[in-house]
Amino acid sequence: MSELFAAPIPEIGPDLIITVRAGDDPAAPHRGTLTIGDWSVPCAVGRSGIVDPALKREGDGATPAGRFALRYGYYEPGVFADAEMAEMAFPFKPKPDSYDWIENPASPDYNRMRARSHNEPPPARAPKLFDIFIPLGWNDAVPRAAGGSAIFLHAARPEMTGTAGCVAVPHDQLLNLARRLRPGMIIDIAAPDQTAGPLALPDSLESVSFHSLRPGPRVIVTGAVHGNEVCGPKAIARMIAEFRSGRRKLLCGSVTFVPVVNALAYRLDQREGERNLNRNLRDYPVPQVNEDRVANVLCPLLRAHDVLIDLHSFGSEGPAFALFGPDAPGGALEPHARPDEERRLIRALGLPFAVQGWMPAHLKALAQQGRAQDIAHAVGTTEFMRFVGGAAITVECGSHKDPASVGVAYDVIARGLAALDMIMAEAGPPPPPPQILQIGDAIFAERALLQTWGTAARRHPVGGLGSIGEMLIEHNHG
Repeated sequence: MSELFAAPIPEIGPDLIITVRAGDDPAAPHRGTLTIGDWSVPCAVGRSGIVDPALKREGDGATPAGRFALRYGYYEPGVFADAEMAEMAFPFKPKPDSYDWIENPASPDYNRMRARSHNEPPPARAPKLFDIFIPLGWNDAVPRAAGGSAIFLHAARPEMTGTAGCVAVPHDQLLNLARRLRPGMIIDIAAPDQTAGPLALPDSLESVSFHSLRPGPRVIVTGAVHGNEVCGPKAIARMIAEFRSGRRKLLCGSVTFVPVVNALAYRLDQREGERNLNRNLRDYPVPQVNEDRVANVLCPLLRAHDVLIDLHSFGSEGPAFALFGPDAPGGALEPHARPDEERRLIRALGLPFAVQGWMPAHLKALAQQGRAQDIAHAVGTTEFMRFVGGAAITVECGSHKDPASVGVAYDVIARGLAALDMIMAEAGPPPPPPQILQIGDAIFAERALLQTWGTAARRHPVGGLGSIGEMLIEHNHG
């Protein structure tokens, strides 16, 4: 199987950078200048000025320093004509009739736009300030509670007073601004004595842990091992918010959430940053690429836990399913100290089927190509976890683009933790057991996947698991 590598990250040209500099006058730290190319306009930032992003907090009236993506904008149809906005190079959408941008850190929808229900009062907004507004890419991939929300580029008040944290330009300059925006633009916000630098690559991996005062399992839940699989980060963010708000209580043990494992791939919205992180996972004494550096942080995290729930999605249509390890303790190919725990998890998830046999099928395929010695290529998060003595399941929560995949991922986390007696289980009868499928052959393609998880090339029943049943299935796993 040929290796897949992402294209190099393109340089951000000066024509795609919006520069905001503010804070020259200590008595008016909110006053500044916004520049695009040779066009400049006065602007206002947060009333508290510009703050280091690590210190940004909800309600502090400060604008975070840094470089943030501009992806889309909204306009008021009653002020600007649809035909006029449709001609803009930057993607603008009509502003919804009724919406809220959630600024409550305890809400699972924190820093998200949400449709307002009929009985909810409209939020208090100053007239004309949001006739055009563009969300900045601050604290939005996986929102950090109280890390700051609703950071927009929008119209300033006539007196150019400081904002709650947004960047604002005079209302009569909104169209001039909109006409200069281009897809892929970055806004660079800093104090006047700082200059724009290259867009920084992600250099950290964020994890959030909750510890009960009673002993129990140490569970780790991971998302976005592949950057274009967003159901995991969204479901994990919701679960973190519920623990922080007290809606969920940890009864024993500890749970660590890693919403975005591969931040570079996630930011690029593609499967890999520089290679597939979920292949040949191990420690790298001499890291060469982004995924090597991520592995050097991820592997010690996995070793420090007992159980892994790894959340994924797939590119085709199909039902959600889980993958788990061998029933027996296993041998040299796939040592497995906790098969009973994995079975317990698989039965509790409520998924229609579960799959096992990845390592033997991969070894068979490699042996047919005379490459059996390359079996380490098949080792991803779950295989590594079993190798170091833990239990692990991968859950493919549905199609990448199916909004329901987020709900599946959330339910998997809740049911998995409940199955381990770490949180209260939801009332109701247990779900029916899944049908168990056995991977018969792993089929490789030279340039791309012939198929994706969720589609079967051939199935037929085989014996061995009694009432649960077993199937032989050919899959292509990328």
